[in-house]
Amino acid sequence: MRRVLAINNYLSEDRFDRLKASLTSKGVRVTVAGPRDCSATKFNGYDGVVLSGSPDMLSEQRIQEKYAVEIEAIRGTNVPLLGICFGLQLIGCAFGSKVVKNGPMIKEYVDTQVLRPDPLFSGLPSTIRVFESHEEVVKPLPENFVLLAKSPSSPIAAVRHSSLPIRGLQFHPERNNSAAPHGDAVVANFVKGLR
Repeated sequence: MRRVLAINNYLSEDRFDRLKASLTSKGVRVTVAGPRDCSATKFNGYDGVVLSGSPDMLSEQRIQEKYAVEIEAIRGTNVPLLGICFGLQLIGCAFGSKVVKNGPMIKEYVDTQVLRPDPLFSGLPSTIRVFESHEEVVKPLPENFVLLAKSPSSPIAAVRHSSLPIRGLQFHPERNNSAAPHGDAVVANFVKGLR
């Protein structure tokens, strides 16, 4: 059974449980760690790593300092890594981009345009309906990353590193329902791609 390390950036179980359940339902064994319990060595001991969302704002320097250990671990990993919302923003910080305010809080299902093929979107249409919950975004696209998807509220909705197995989503694939099922397929596709 493949093993996934899930980093709980919410620092509470209730907001994290949906992500953990989504991963577990795909047949992986999930180990949970906090943002200060991260290192590239730890990450590399798993088949994959998932970075959760968070209510924290990475546009603030003190918040970046709070997550400095996790940001450093992201830079050094060589296993498939998926950053979700705040997790994508951590990836942006790790690779020299900025996190900036993006206007009012977005908290809704949005139509997101897939711009180029990627295993994360295998079997999905060119427009997917996924859940966004954020008020900050990565800007600009980090160096050596490819833009995979965009939405009206997220110009950088999904990315992948050009040579490392690192991907990030500004949306929450673990938040899905029968009217907006695409996020569940994204999680399944991530799990399929684990070594």
